[in-house]
Amino acid sequence: MLLVVVGQADATPALPVPELQTPPAGLAEPPRSQSREVYELHLAVDIPVTIVAGSAGLVRVFFADQLARKSCPCDPSGINALDRGTVGNHSAAAGIAANVTVYGVMAALPLVDLLDLGFGRALGQDLMVYAETLAVDTALQNATNFIVARPRPRTYAGDPASLTSGDGYLSFYAGHVATAFAMVSVAAFTIRQRYGERIWPWIVGGLIASSVAVERVASGDHFPTDVGVAALVGTGIGITVPWLHLREGEIHAQIAPVGANGLGLVGTF
Repeated sequence: MLLVVVGQADATPALPVPELQTPPAGLAEPPRSQSREVYELHLAVDIPVTIVAGSAGLVRVFFADQLARKSCPCDPSGINALDRGTVGNHSAAAGIAANVTVYGVMAALPLVDLLDLGFGRALGQDLMVYAETLAVDTALQNATNFIVARPRPRTYAGDPASLTSGDGYLSFYAGHVATAFAMVSVAAFTIRQRYGERIWPWIVGGLIASSVAVERVASGDHFPTDVGVAALVGTGIGITVPWLHLREGEIHAQIAPVGANGLGLVGTF
């Protein structure tokens, strides 16, 4: 929005002032964020949330066997028609590919951000929002896993390792898939805010995250419904957390000559 407030610089009658449609020459509209910062942190909240939520992953590592409800051997005939065909999937290559994709993207996104921004406040804010997104995603997926305690396809198939381990009963919803969609969503959201890109980041990110969903089903670690719900939840977290950190709109204003003897306050907000 353009705001012009005109006043007299001296007592000489001013010439008529035409309606000003654009800022005068030399006063081009400033970029929305010259420092490329798009997020605003509240460290008194962000740091505790990140630490507490992220610690849910440690609970799983150390206490999965004690906390998980083991309920198999199970009858595959009780599985819904959409998921039943997944029982018997056991592709080790797909499992490795999913791990490489998730952890590779997790490491690559901060590196790309560093190469783009360099060291500075904008990078630090991006990394904090990224870490908090992953932490919230980790907490929610692990809480759901233990509450639902759904056996994995491998567990239904009678895989000995899955039958006896707590991790074999944490199928719903798919953690790898939720994390993948959360990561690509926060990246796409950030690119949109900083550079205005609306389409290609979501397409590229969606293809990468979707490959993880396919791989986790092929490996026998998850059912199709596990990865479908995970994609929705991960995307929601990947949008909501950075959205909550967006900076408020900035106001830019300058004093500029208007007409022959007038001064004006010219700005955008």
